[in-house]
Amino acid sequence: WCLFEVAQTIELEKSLQVGHHGLVFCTSSGVVNEGHASAEVSLGLARRLSRLRLQDADASDPNDHAMIKDFVVNEMGGFD
Repeated sequence: WCLFEVAQTIELEKSLQVGHHGLVFCTSSGVVNEGHASAEVSLGLARRLSRLRLQDADASDPNDHAMIKDFVVNEMGGFD
């Protein structure tokens, strides 16, 4: 579900809805999006995100897994 929420947030960012702040990354030193993180933390986050593969995600409920897969395929154009 966490990856689904990230995917859904990315889709919402495209619509530029008023009041929607997008995906915000927070650390103990502050919000990355606002420049309040070290270069090491920012690069570490970028490295992990670049390796993230939504198609490898799983769900404990097969119905949830199917719903999330359908969302990615139909709303985001697939996993590529």
